[in-house]
Amino acid sequence: MEKIQPRFSTSSGDPRLDRRYEWAAAALSEGDAATAVDLLDQTLGEAPGFVAAWHLYGKAKAKLGSKEEAAEAWRQCLVLDDADHLGARLDLARIGAIPAELAASDAFSGRLFDEYAERFDSHLVESLSYHGPALLKDALARACAAQSRALSFAMTLDLGCGTGLMGEAIRAETEFLAGCDLSARMIEKARAKSRDDGGPLYDKLAVAGLVEFLASRRDASADLVIAADVFVYLGELAPAFAQTARVLTATGLVAFTVQDHDGEDVIVGEDRRFAHGERWLRRQLSEARLTPLLLEAASTRKDRGKPVPGLVVVAARA
Repeated sequence: MEKIQPRFSTSSGDPRLDRRYEWAAAALSEGDAATAVDLLDQTLGEAPGFVAAWHLYGKAKAKLGSKEEAAEAWRQCLVLDDADHLGARLDLARIGAIPAELAASDAFSGRLFDEYAERFDSHLVESLSYHGPALLKDALARACAAQSRALSFAMTLDLGCGTGLMGEAIRAETEFLAGCDLSARMIEKARAKSRDDGGPLYDKLAVAGLVEFLASRRDASADLVIAADVFVYLGELAPAFAQTARVLTATGLVAFTVQDHDGEDVIVGEDRRFAHGERWLRRQLSEARLTPLLLEAASTRKDRGKPVPGLVVVAARA
């Protein structure tokens, strides 16, 4: 029998303390971190188990330059909520307190996108000028043309499919389209979408993490594994690459985008997204016995009007 997990709440359970928390959040958003700390000191004195208050306390302390105290607050979040619904590990990695590869949280990503699902398509495309699916489809077309092969796939696995933006872009080129996402609400949106002929956009959908989803597939069963702007929420990519190499057919391809940075390793940026250095990425692909056919600089979206640096990659089994 499946165990039902209690729903995570950001509330203290006391309306008076919740209001004080909201005042602290407002003070921090207005640039007054010192007032936020004072309010949260009072709040946590009465409610030491208030996870959201500890998380906000860490943000306020970090704003004041007190990284050690910020780290202590975020570690307390993890003591109280080891699933990390608020992304405390991301914040710890952002200030260098833990390696970035250890910072991902399925609970945080699932919660984030459950809350984001209703406005996801419009915000991403209209506000952030997102064009990841078109970018990946173009990269795939060029990689296939270089190999004198058709842009056509019998089985496609769409990792972190969200509401189905990538699925809509690649549906005409695939016979069977399966997708996964950590967010049940995102999957609901994807399930509601249709192909041009009226059939469902996706032939199969699952609420699951991408490594778990890949692990459920048979060896050499996929012609294309695709991940559009998904790895920005995952620091360590080795398990995903290893499972991808296992499920790809001999002529199969994997295509994905990442956020890039000037360094060589993995970092968590101020936007709380992972950025993967190109040399690190090439090394991870090589260790998984995947060979890049195309790897080039490309931006999938804008942040505050400026293109976010990134890479688009198409690779095959070595």
